[in-house]
Amino acid sequence: MPANDTAGRTPNRWDGLLRAAVRFVVALAVSLPLCLLLWPHLPLLKVPAVWGMGLDRLLLLLVVFGVLLFLLKRYPLISFGAVILALGTATYRSFHGDHDLRSLFKDYRSALAALAQTTEALPDAKELRPFKGAAELRTAMDYKDPAVRTFAVRAATTWFTAEAEGDDRTLVQSFSIFKVINSGWIYVSDPADTEYFASAKESIGLLAGDCDDHAVLMASCIKAIGGKVRLVRTTGHIYPEMCVGKAKGMQHAANLIRNELFPEEARYADLYYHTDANGDCWINLDYTRHYPGGPVMNEKIVGILHV
Repeated sequence: MPANDTAGRTPNRWDGLLRAAVRFVVALAVSLPLCLLLWPHLPLLKVPAVWGMGLDRLLLLLVVFGVLLFLLKRYPLISFGAVILALGTATYRSFHGDHDLRSLFKDYRSALAALAQTTEALPDAKELRPFKGAAELRTAMDYKDPAVRTFAVRAATTWFTAEAEGDDRTLVQSFSIFKVINSGWIYVSDPADTEYFASAKESIGLLAGDCDDHAVLMASCIKAIGGKVRLVRTTGHIYPEMCVGKAKGMQHAANLIRNELFPEEARYADLYYHTDANGDCWINLDYTRHYPGGPVMNEKIVGILHV
């Protein structure tokens, strides 16, 4: 009798392990795309990274995974039914051209990549000095000039036309301007004995100059299409920053930059921003970076010029 009992229990033990393994795989497979939808809506938190992964995203993944694992064990019929329905819908869409295996793997790759992304606030500027050359720079930013406006509109509609819809239009078109200018900008120094501020109208035909010439052109073009910009002066540099709204707007902009507009350049990149006294978030559009929100050359800010 004992031998028979042991033989009878062995298949049940293996069945239990098999069911647990199936629940684990299904919960993990569903958790990743679900978190991919939820991560852009997480609040911006100053949390450390763990093993190179954003702690807030990792915790959310673990919570969603745990909840799904519990549901699959407690309500297997309903939970597996929902998963089968989702898979059936995805299969139906794939046969009708809305979704395919390549898109599915791309979604999972995006989810895994997003674990390593962080969006960090840079130190706020504590001591600001009068912005050197403010009057000359304001004059150089001739964003109302028809030639500057024409260049700005053309640059705004060169890239990301499908994504520039609804509330994202100005933001996405500003990123198109960034890509047009930065993909062609060549650094040329000022005369040795003076600081020269080229106007935006002068720079649109050159796409060349030093950092303040680039900042003037970028800020003028974005302002010409309705964006909100400012110039930041550090101890040895000037670069433009664009306002993307409050914390939720910054998170949304980060999702656009990484996953839709600049995936090759910024998929795994950390994005940095400054937060002003009003809670508005500003990302840098420096000529030294190939995507918005990259690390700034010098974090010591000595002046800010709103335009």
